[in-house]
Amino acid sequence: MTKLPGVVLALGAGAFALGLAVSPVHADANTVSKSILLQDKGGEKESEPNPGALRKQALEGAWGYLKTMYNKPAPREDRAQIKAGWGPKSMNTPYTALVLQALHGTEVWSDDEAMFKDSVNWLVESQEAGGDWSFMPGVPQAKGMYAVYVTGIVAGLMAELNTDGAWKGKLNDNIAKARDYLKQAQVGNPEGAAKDYEEGKPGYGGWAYSKEEIGQGKKPASNMSTSSFAIDALHACGVKEDDEMWQRALKFLKRNQNAGEVQDEGWQATDSKGRKVKPAAKDSPDYGGASYAEGSSSGEEENEDGTVTFFSYGTMTYNLLRAYLFAGLEKDSVPVKLAMGWIQRNYTVERVPGLRDEKDYEKGLYYYYMSMGKTLNALGEDSVEEPERGLKHDWRKDLVNALKSRQAEDGSWVNSNSDYQENSPVLCTAYALEALRNTK
Repeated sequence: MTKLPGVVLALGAGAFALGLAVSPVHADANTVSKSILLQDKGGEKESEPNPGALRKQALEGAWGYLKTMYNKPAPREDRAQIKAGWGPKSMNTPYTALVLQALHGTEVWSDDEAMFKDSVNWLVESQEAGGDWSFMPGVPQAKGMYAVYVTGIVAGLMAELNTDGAWKGKLNDNIAKARDYLKQAQVGNPEGAAKDYEEGKPGYGGWAYSKEEIGQGKKPASNMSTSSFAIDALHACGVKEDDEMWQRALKFLKRNQNAGEVQDEGWQATDSKGRKVKPAAKDSPDYGGASYAEGSSSGEEENEDGTVTFFSYGTMTYNLLRAYLFAGLEKDSVPVKLAMGWIQRNYTVERVPGLRDEKDYEKGLYYYYMSMGKTLNALGEDSVEEPERGLKHDWRKDLVNALKSRQAEDGSWVNSNSDYQENSPVLCTAYALEALRNTK
């Protein structure tokens, strides 16, 4: 990557390509709520704080922290220890948009608040002519880098702001240009940057880091994380379910699901070493989940026949399920049921399910929390059932309690595992608030 001055993006390839997969046979991989345990014992329930009250406390504390970080740039001297702020002077487009989206519609939001108003206006004004947003506006070397990530985040925010309040109806042009950029960035779009990309190759139908980076170097042509940001934004921007974009996306999504029956007949992925990738067997703990990309994963198992099977893990499986729902699949469809089955077997708010090395249990934990909250909210169910153990989890309460217990005294969140720049309190706080926003 070209070395850039100032803030660098925390949302690159590795930022969301995290974790491996946890086998449901490990009993501690599943979180059992206190209320369920007390009911099983026949005892009287302990008094628990109201989730709504905890959520409000967490929000108010986080807003107090975020106000102190407004317009603070990242240090220039140490790319590995970024603790960037948000707002126009931070020159950090994705952090700013993530903070704004996580706060929009909450009790602390006001269209008249200068920090919100100035930040939104800065984002509107910094949109590139091609419809995308740069993570560092005005820095030529940053043009196009991770533009799908950044544009997906900002476009989703714009779609929300355009529905009511001070910006109602004023962002139509910005949204339309962003929508066109994201659609053209889809790998295999006949009118896009990768129009000649073969349908039979890994990556078809998904999204790479940007239009400009499709197929560069050792990066996969597409990945589940980038694709989920694009899909979230395109759904929010009103792309109809009959758009051809969704059919291409479904082909990509199914190829990334660890279940052979949802993939195209004759489809065969290979990894970077040229080995054939075999979907997980039905008795495998990875069955039904998702990995980072058809030919790229953070963890794998070598099979006796020389093939490899990628591990499924929580963040990408939640992203997969949400993408299926936005693409129009019904809850009783096979792909959705298989993804939900993996989630039920691996339900937890203690760590990223899928990690097989204890030292990695919390890699990208706050991104996982955000993905979990957004997906289960989109699913529209009040609980996650775990049939094998006869349990029913109140996911909203579990998520609120988990996040509140991890909040620092200053109102922020930060991961003790610094991978993927989750050593940035602003980034983790934005993720945590977005997760909480989806528990209402």
